[in-house]
Amino acid sequence: MNGSPGSTGSVSSHDAVLVGAGFSGLYMMYRLREELGLDVRGFEAAGGVGGTWYWNRYPGARTDSPYSAYCFSWSEEIAQEWSWSERYPGQQEVLRYLEFVADRYDLRRSFTFDTRVTSARHDEDTNLWTVDTDTGETVTATYLITGVGLLSAPNLPPIRGLDTFQGELVHTARWPAAGVDFAAKRVGLVGTGSTGIQILPSIAERASSVSVFQRTPNYVVPTQNRPLTDAEKADLRARYQDIAKQIRQHPFAMPFTPTGQNALDVDEATRQAVYEEGWRQGGFHFLFETFDDLSVNEDANETACEFIRGKIRAAVRDPEVAELLTPRGYPYGAKRPPAGTGYYETFNRDNVTLIDVSDDAIEEITPTGLRTGTRRFDLDVIIFATGFDASTGAFTRIDIRGRGGRALADKWRDGPVTNLGFSTAGFPNLFMITGPLSPFANIPTCIEETVDWIFDAISYLRENGLTSFEAAERGEQEWTGHVTAIANMITAGKGEAVNTWFAGANIEGKPRAINVYFGGANAYFDTCRAVAAKAYEGFVLS
Repeated sequence: MNGSPGSTGSVSSHDAVLVGAGFSGLYMMYRLREELGLDVRGFEAAGGVGGTWYWNRYPGARTDSPYSAYCFSWSEEIAQEWSWSERYPGQQEVLRYLEFVADRYDLRRSFTFDTRVTSARHDEDTNLWTVDTDTGETVTATYLITGVGLLSAPNLPPIRGLDTFQGELVHTARWPAAGVDFAAKRVGLVGTGSTGIQILPSIAERASSVSVFQRTPNYVVPTQNRPLTDAEKADLRARYQDIAKQIRQHPFAMPFTPTGQNALDVDEATRQAVYEEGWRQGGFHFLFETFDDLSVNEDANETACEFIRGKIRAAVRDPEVAELLTPRGYPYGAKRPPAGTGYYETFNRDNVTLIDVSDDAIEEITPTGLRTGTRRFDLDVIIFATGFDASTGAFTRIDIRGRGGRALADKWRDGPVTNLGFSTAGFPNLFMITGPLSPFANIPTCIEETVDWIFDAISYLRENGLTSFEAAERGEQEWTGHVTAIANMITAGKGEAVNTWFAGANIEGKPRAINVYFGGANAYFDTCRAVAAKAYEGFVLS
């Protein structure tokens, strides 16, 4: 290797460049460095490991997958030495977990932090990627591997006057490490997706007032979070491999078992009792352990929707506010199904006001607050919980150029095109961990499966004297078409669902195209294994 991490002199050469030091980057680094013995150079824009959990430090941030699923299963040492404290771990605990993993396997030394990859271009003559960073460093590598995450490129809406606000303006995905002081402050919260639902109760407890700007209400199920018992901790250590196997057999990679019953096959009293138990269990239990047909039958799904609407009416004292908070026109699960703690009850507080901006949109940020079409709001702090440029955003914000100098952003101008989310034609040796058109499911499990697949693919190349790997055009066309067809078949592709980040609708000017796979993580894992077993059918190896 020429040069060293952080050097800015000569161009250093490596076997692989790895972008990102979250769940994806840490596991990929371990496998390539320790098991294949490759020279891998990692870059991370953050000041440390953690990925999503480094940046999303806002109050109330926590997983929506249970502790037994939101973790690695590849390491006996990690499973036995780490112990979770809560049913749904919070941001600080998840970050400590990833720091523990990085230190346990000495992974930090292979990453350069506080360094953002700005461009990457493939040279057909040398079959190398040349990668540039914002610190002025340039490196080359045979393989370019991205672990940039599905939800990592923050979306700050292009509202006029953003730079004029004289108070504090912050996006939840770039939360200041020192925090934000809400005491005696007038706070505006823009966005009521998963993040807004998590952060609102914490803000309301400290701020003098909170104005919540909502475009589309959500179906919010309580997390029912609590500390873990010693018995639960011991059970995970003893059965982590069995639990990991169960998770891989579930469509959303969760430790749940189908119930074998459908909502429309039981009487009303039984249906209500099942929903009540799902509500008591909380989180994704309500979606996955009540009735099996909620994701495929709109009439069945509507029974769950109406149950949740009843819970909203019961929790919120003001009928007008309750009505504004009540979702209609799209199925439960069509948007990312959020879970919260005391979300609806927070609207009973005297210092919390709900503003419907679906018909009275925010038009301008002013020096003293914000203005909708009909009202002005004086604010000290504005928080944007407006989500991400999902799936493709982290890629198109890097100038990635493949064969013939073609930009990846240009290829995906009408929507992402990949084969299995791993690779796209015209970009040799670009491997994407949980890239566009891979499953929307419990992400650590999806990461483990896709890292293992990429590891095996690179091993196969090296064992067979091959130097190039990319999606075949026919392979990526077939997979992209399959992803779209599946989305049109299930409730997640119906009604208001087409106006979600699943289809890029939250980003102005972004093409409407499904960017995640809804055919089931378990089916996806089986497909990936079958493709590999057929010498990577649907890909071009040379």
